[in-house]
Amino acid sequence: MPTSQATDIFRASLFKTEEFTITFELVPGRGSGGKRLDDILTFAEEARKDGRIKALSITDNPGGHPALAPTSLGIDIQSLGIEPLIHFSLKDKNRNMAESQLFECHRHGLLNLLVLSGDYPRYGFHGQAKPVFDLDSPQLLTLIERLRQTLSLEKMAPGGVMPLPAMDFLAGCVVSPFKTTKAEQVFQYAKLLTKVCAGAHFVISQLGFDMSKYQELLLFCRQNTITLPLLASVFIPSIKVAEIMGQGKVPGILFPESLVRRIRQEATSQDKGEEARLLRGARMVAGLKDMGYAGVHLGGNNLDFSKIAFLLDQAEHFTKTANLQELRQEVNFPTPSTWYLFPKSEQQDLPQRPSVLFRINQRVHDSTFRPEGLIFPLARAICLQADQNKQARSLYTFCEHLIKTLLFRCRMCGDCTLAESSYHCPQSGCPKRMINGPCGGSLHGFCEVYPQERLCFWVKVYQSNPPHHTGDLPNCPPLPPKDWSLQGTSSWLNYFAGRDHNKLDSEPK
Repeated sequence: MPTSQATDIFRASLFKTEEFTITFELVPGRGSGGKRLDDILTFAEEARKDGRIKALSITDNPGGHPALAPTSLGIDIQSLGIEPLIHFSLKDKNRNMAESQLFECHRHGLLNLLVLSGDYPRYGFHGQAKPVFDLDSPQLLTLIERLRQTLSLEKMAPGGVMPLPAMDFLAGCVVSPFKTTKAEQVFQYAKLLTKVCAGAHFVISQLGFDMSKYQELLLFCRQNTITLPLLASVFIPSIKVAEIMGQGKVPGILFPESLVRRIRQEATSQDKGEEARLLRGARMVAGLKDMGYAGVHLGGNNLDFSKIAFLLDQAEHFTKTANLQELRQEVNFPTPSTWYLFPKSEQQDLPQRPSVLFRINQRVHDSTFRPEGLIFPLARAICLQADQNKQARSLYTFCEHLIKTLLFRCRMCGDCTLAESSYHCPQSGCPKRMINGPCGGSLHGFCEVYPQERLCFWVKVYQSNPPHHTGDLPNCPPLPPKDWSLQGTSSWLNYFAGRDHNKLDSEPK
């Protein structure tokens, strides 16, 4: 493995409680060179000389559009002596490609990763690209954690049981505290717990402008004893980008109209509002540091390093001289009718009961598929008997397909997770087929792929079976990836025969 010229200042900074870690996000465009890439490398060189930025994160096809692979740019940046933070998204990779690219990262010493599901793929060569999402972010974090601890291959895998060497990755995850509805927000926090359980080492928030929501994320982490380093995203938009985000055209980004109006007003100045936007970012950095964040993740468009240096200088000045409580109010832009986990005032939060349909499905499921269920022994005996005969198996599969297609729009994946998603099928209901909770792309309750047309799948899950209170959030390992060799087979037979994710003992007791 090549020796990196960069020492791992990011990792060292991140876990020093007395340090405030600063990262900056780079967005490579389409193509392998040109002025945009030259500007990025110039930024990296100047950031290294300055020393305050500890890592440069590199996006992975943001917005679902093709761009230069982050590993390629990461190698160049590493050679300049500054640490890259590689975004590792899953929209374009199946599990084999994901593992292959982890090997590539390890070989080149690109050990710092930011794991995320990724934006839904958009237009590419000859039209719409096909989404993959074979793994989700908790499942990839689980794979990375296994690679960190000398992964032994399965017996059927090429190479037999030959162990792989341990790979010292540092894997972070993302979370959005900036959701307007209770259903979206509760599941964002539930999925954060799952990511932490799966092995995440640090957390970066989505970008936002509601300072109470930033505070809420800190409080949630403290309440749930999440002690991982937590970085807050601070974004400095141009007026054009602010207007695009304000129209809801960037997945998962909640950009308040009040801030769009402020930026428009500022743009009438001689410098088109640039200094005002940088000073707002500086005030946010100072306020978030005072709030208790371990660092900030900076981003923005058309920013050379001199502008970021100005922002950091001003942030240091505000930290020393400003009234930080008042300063946080200056940069606070909440969205009306937003739900808060820790409300400061009266918030309409009526108790909800599980739907009738959910309760019926739950009763049937528990009676049939739980070992203590009334008809579990009979159902198991019938299934195991049918599994031994090809014709009986085909008939059984046909009947299951008919019943579950009519009731649940079943896609016959062969490894059913209906019970884990309130009897909604993620294979037909979620464009990304998320089985461990939502992605971060929803906006005002609507799906990233079908904005204003279709509710987020996990919002529907919440509506069917809301938790009794927000303290009931699941905190458990993620569901494992699906075995696609089971596609088209009976999930009922697979369950009783011990072939699905439950790994039920197939021998009757």
